Amino acid sequence: MKKRILTILVSSVLVLGLTGCGNKIKVTKEELVNVNNQIISYFQANGSKDYKNLAFNYVDEENRVVVVGLLDNSEEEQEKFKKTIVDSNLIKFVKGEASVDVENKNTIDLNPFIRTYNILNVAGSNDEKYIYLTIRQFQEEEVQTIKVEKKLCPNITKDKNYEFTIKPNFRVEDNLLSIFNNSKILEIKETNKIGLEQTQELIP
Repeated sequence: MKKRILTILVSSVLVLGLTGCGNKIKVTKEELVNVNNQIISYFQANGSKDYKNLAFNYVDEENRVVVVGLLDNSEEEQEKFKKTIVDSNLIKFVKGEASVDVENKNTIDLNPFIRTYNILNVAGSNDEKYIYLTIRQFQEEEVQTIKVEKKLCPNITKDKNYEFTIKPNFRVEDNLLSIFNNSKILEIKETNKIGLEQTQELIP
């Protein structure tokens, strides 16, 4: 009986070892950054003329993945992304929305407000006057890529927090897509405030 129990225990340990339980391979930040940079490099070199399905991409250090937002997140499009841009098991595909092109179209006199966003990714555009920023607000899951004038914050850096002074052109809902589709960015400045200390003003 003892031999049988011992045999079962040994077999269980072997199975656990083979399946990787308790023996996870640690992914380094450098590996994640390398994959993310390959994506950025592709679009810096080619723009979006050959591939129009990307909404955003950024490194999620907490979960050790590179998050890639696709407008069409079907398996077919995921495979197309891997073949066209980069194939890595460190990529996590999610559903994304179209990037917001912030335009200056003042039609209603609404007061500006300030919101703080964390910069998940910074990428160039075909027009040197503009850059793409992938942003997220503290304690919010929504992620959005926006196109802004580079002169507003020429040295903006990923993984830092910035206060955006935003003037609505129209009445907006409290979500990133609505805010940046219907507003003008007046100013972007770096802030050291973290967590609940951040400025998150109500929309007028």
